[in-house]
Amino acid sequence: MGLLQEFMKINKVWPSKSLKVPYSPLSKLEMFELGYFSASDVPFRCFSIKLNPGNDHLKDVALLFNSAAKQFISILNHEEGLVITLFESSETNLESHMNQIGTDLTKYITQLSEKSVELRDQITKCILVERKLDEAMHLALSNEVSRRVYFAIGECRERAALIPVFQNSKGADLVQLALHKWMDTALNFPQDQTFPSEKTKGLVINFLQIKKWLKDLIGNQLAGISTLKKTHTVE
Repeated sequence: MGLLQEFMKINKVWPSKSLKVPYSPLSKLEMFELGYFSASDVPFRCFSIKLNPGNDHLKDVALLFNSAAKQFISILNHEEGLVITLFESSETNLESHMNQIGTDLTKYITQLSEKSVELRDQITKCILVERKLDEAMHLALSNEVSRRVYFAIGECRERAALIPVFQNSKGADLVQLALHKWMDTALNFPQDQTFPSEKTKGLVINFLQIKKWLKDLIGNQLAGISTLKKTHTVE
């Protein structure tokens, strides 16, 4: 059973808790990306996403899954605001987990709203790269063909290359080298055949490391902490 089918079965059965946040002072796109950043801890994977064309972004939706913790999360741009819903198999820690997401999101909204328009745009695009990392991992774990995995990694690398705050951050060169390596790996297999399962574990481990690095970068940028590469000066 695929994750989407599993989610359709449990979303009326498992205990759940929702949080609704008005869009102001941010745009729908900024709120959606911040919601994704707040909800998608490193172990989560995004198994379904629908983004509507144009600038409205109403009804954009993403579904996340954490296999270790048995958690599903829905992120939806509703008419009245961003809605995040957490589903867990047990109610034991449901409220505390949801409260943490809400606390983080409130903090990030305040931080992003204080940034310049240019920096807000770059931070939002960094979260988009995080989503693309999740997509590439999900495709590999879902036994998709190598062509789809290749293009997902390629899109992630190309989008990252256009974000100055990403490119100028410490560790970015290693990240881009790793993405390039995995693009080459995916390209070297028959494109219409399943991405080799023996390579999936290595890809996921590496991409989870990249995701942690990227989440730290975004968190530091939101908090106003420099992520710039060290420059060497001549004494």
